Amino acid sequence: MLPANHPCIFRWDEHRAFRHERGFKLPFVDENCGAHQLRMHVSVINPGESPHPPHSHAGEEIVFLLEGEADVLIGEETRVIGPMTAVFCPEHVTHGLRNCGTTPMKFIVIRVP
Repeated sequence: MLPANHPCIFRWDEHRAFRHERGFKLPFVDENCGAHQLRMHVSVINPGESPHPPHSHAGEEIVFLLEGEADVLIGEETRVIGPMTAVFCPEHVTHGLRNCGTTPMKFIVIRVP
């Protein structure tokens, strides 16, 4: 773990990824680099899969879809989004996404823990 307030640069390295049957999660910014107020990771999810069931939590979250197509649930509403689209998830609002395309879906998650 690096000390707080230490600048960090992280390159894409799938050796650091947490792999699972739906794809993988690659952490970039978290407590291991000294971050106290932010978390950021990239996930790649296979077609037809979700990273996890819809959920809600304290802290705001941004999901930015880089590649693929996703069904996005925010509260009671579901929409289909494509690449280069950001989704803001307020605190305590149920949200989730599912890869509704035919190729892997790649997205960034930025959140306040």
